[in-house]
Amino acid sequence: MDSIKSRVSYLKGLMDGLKIDTEDREGKVIKEIVEVLEEIADEIDELKDSQSDMEEYVDNLDENLAYIEDELFDDEDDDYDDDEIDGFVEVACQDCGETVYIDAGILDEKESIICPNCHKNISLQFECDGHCKECTED
Repeated sequence: MDSIKSRVSYLKGLMDGLKIDTEDREGKVIKEIVEVLEEIADEIDELKDSQSDMEEYVDNLDENLAYIEDELFDDEDDDYDDDEIDGFVEVACQDCGETVYIDAGILDEKESIICPNCHKNISLQFECDGHCKECTED
């Protein structure tokens, strides 16, 4: 008796088994309660079916959207520098290895920052590998 419909059917069977007189006041009330419960159980089953259909539809939309995103934006991902994303530079802490993202504007202003993980200084003095702005502008 785990579903609501089966529990309502059980109640209806109990009512029939007890031979409740549906012509007196108490019997009419009990009968009406059981009928309302049956309607509620039917509505819940319909909602569950609709929810299941909706989930399947949303999953299909998500898969289609992912496919479209891959087709449209796949080539654009190659244009980004691996170490710089949207104005932030990826720096690894020399002590703990934690990856920290730093606003590119800070690189010109500070020589070091504090690692949020180990609280030690991370040097922001880098040697040029030939790919910086100054080297590639020539």
